[in-house]
Amino acid sequence: MLNVFKPRAGPSNDSTPSSKEKHHFKIVQLIRDIPEKRAVVIGRAGTEVPGRWRLIPVSSVKGYFGPRELHRILEGIVEHLKANPNVPIVIACPEYLAIYNGFESFIKFLHIVRDYAILTGGRVYLVTDPMAWDLKQMSLLRRLET
Repeated sequence: MLNVFKPRAGPSNDSTPSSKEKHHFKIVQLIRDIPEKRAVVIGRAGTEVPGRWRLIPVSSVKGYFGPRELHRILEGIVEHLKANPNVPIVIACPEYLAIYNGFESFIKFLHIVRDYAILTGGRVYLVTDPMAWDLKQMSLLRRLET
């Protein structure tokens, strides 16, 4: 039987979620709110990241991932999650990506990223200010956390 179709272990007798319960997608307001020692950040060129973190810049300047190239960004994220599921992905420029691609395309992109995080056991953080989105958009973003 394929690994994908192996039955999962049933729920434990302890019904209270542990404080160390693993999330696959989480929204935070600031990069410094992310409690990780290492991470790969998808962000605007010039974004400051902590020492052991790696920045993958997104810019319309030649030589970088372009903001309209969600497919290329997704390929890089998927490769990373498969190779390094213990090192989380941080998407630090969601408003920028949504402006260039439209919210609908951007939310579809995030759903795919979250699905890969779940399948690989990885983690994804979305750094954004809730005030940057209208209520419906923020509601759709929050649903990714569940």
